Amino acid sequence: MGLYQFLPLLLLLLGAAVALLVGLNADRLGRRLMLMDQPDPEGRKHHVHVTPLVGGVAILLAMLLGGTLLMLTTSGQDVRYAALWIMLSVLASFMVGAADDRFELGPFFRLGTSSAILLFALLFGPGFRVEALIFSGMNDAWAMPGIIGIGFTLLCLVGLQNAINMADGQNGLVMGQALLWSAVLAVRLPADMLPLLACIAGCLVVLFIFNMRGRLFLGDGGSYSLAAVFGLLAIHAWNRGDTNMRSDDIAIIFALPVFDTLRLMVWRVMQGRTPFTPGRDHLHHYLYARWGWPAPLPWILVLVAVPNLLALIFPGTALLWLGATLILYILTLFVALRPVAAHNL
Repeated sequence: MGLYQFLPLLLLLLGAAVALLVGLNADRLGRRLMLMDQPDPEGRKHHVHVTPLVGGVAILLAMLLGGTLLMLTTSGQDVRYAALWIMLSVLASFMVGAADDRFELGPFFRLGTSSAILLFALLFGPGFRVEALIFSGMNDAWAMPGIIGIGFTLLCLVGLQNAINMADGQNGLVMGQALLWSAVLAVRLPADMLPLLACIAGCLVVLFIFNMRGRLFLGDGGSYSLAAVFGLLAIHAWNRGDTNMRSDDIAIIFALPVFDTLRLMVWRVMQGRTPFTPGRDHLHHYLYARWGWPAPLPWILVLVAVPNLLALIFPGTALLWLGATLILYILTLFVALRPVAAHNL
């Protein structure tokens, strides 16, 4: 009991130590694993030096160590199974993402493989299906039994994975948001899953520092891993966490990258392109063209932090702040686009 009480702090430090070890050896590790990102100043990549894509390695190691320690110390069988399936999902997702970093897999192969991995977690993992929705102001829930709930949950998880992957285009952008997601889920999750969340948060704090200095990138292995972790933890929070939570409380956590991804998908389809076509039309590309980087990063983090904080302070109002986030996202995009359009960027 005494050890379990201090387990979140222990895993926070363990996650930070793992990230520090990876960060200090990032270049060597990236070259050994052949996970290096080449600069492309004329394209979508504006970094100056060849940069290791090993952020995902740190996340994977932190998850495996933290999850194993949690399984060994907890007495709850459901907690052990949940930790096991999160670990397996992160491992498999990392492998797909790392393979894409190294071999540039096709988008439909990535989509199919990722969907299969997440589907296994939904079918066999405990508490990872969304079987009902209830939004602020509603008295009755919308039931989604059986295959309906599985299909909806899979769509959400795969959508989140693509949203996080698309958002990972500037230093600190995804890692900074992920730290805020960790803080929100720390309030929403049941206490028995906090050690696992603490391990991820500790890892992200150190990775954020290395990433801001341009020492390493997440890579697809890292963005896919984070999507698996936070997607499954958010569903776990919905099913077994804060009883006052509504569906919009979950939606607002990941609202910003999801809004940008939905805009990109609609815009690219309207142009006759597939939604998975690479391009310089993400929000962070426009912010970079208008203000450089990292000047816009604090504003992006405010757009994530403040609505979530207000939703926590005033229960039942998340739908309002979700709408406010959408309006502020559109205004931010409009302001950033004006000089971009003028210079044909």
